[in-house]
Amino acid sequence: MVIPENLKQYKETPNDCPKYDKNNPDYRCSVDYDRTNYRKNKAVVEATKEKVSVFKIINLINSFLKDIKVESKSILIDGLDILMTVNYEHIRRQYELNSQSDIVWMKFTTDGYLGVVASSNDINFNYNTNSGKLIKSVNKKWDKNRIIIVPLPNIKGRDERVMIEKMIGNYLSDNKVPIIDLYSHNLGK
Repeated sequence: MVIPENLKQYKETPNDCPKYDKNNPDYRCSVDYDRTNYRKNKAVVEATKEKVSVFKIINLINSFLKDIKVESKSILIDGLDILMTVNYEHIRRQYELNSQSDIVWMKFTTDGYLGVVASSNDINFNYNTNSGKLIKSVNKKWDKNRIIIVPLPNIKGRDERVMIEKMIGNYLSDNKVPIIDLYSHNLGK
């Protein structure tokens, strides 16, 4: 990965993002413990923005990956029961990944909004996660038949994967793509 000067801004966590620090917890990180409803309020704002087509999102991601010299492309999995068809070991072998976790993935709502940008081998459609609670808070549902995955071959471990996840999410947001769980990709636990 090579990050050109004009793209380094996407490595930075936005100033308004809750800060994850286990020694000094910012309770806005958790939807359950946040009495101010900070993340829920951000979800409402994102849900009122004009949604962006999945194909434009794919084009933005692919352009960004090319610019940071990551040899990968977005893959749209559409029209299938995702949890029945996603096989992490198959993805690892097919894209020559070091680990099954070396993917960034995006989930959508049934009405076409990007719900979350995340990484690792833990795609799910639960509503008891922060992302799921935010989706429910804006009266939306997960589209269980559509995701984007970005395999990350030749990365140098978890830290680089988490950095690419953050950068993709920040880049999409900066390019006017609403993300219902706006901060998930920045919490980088």
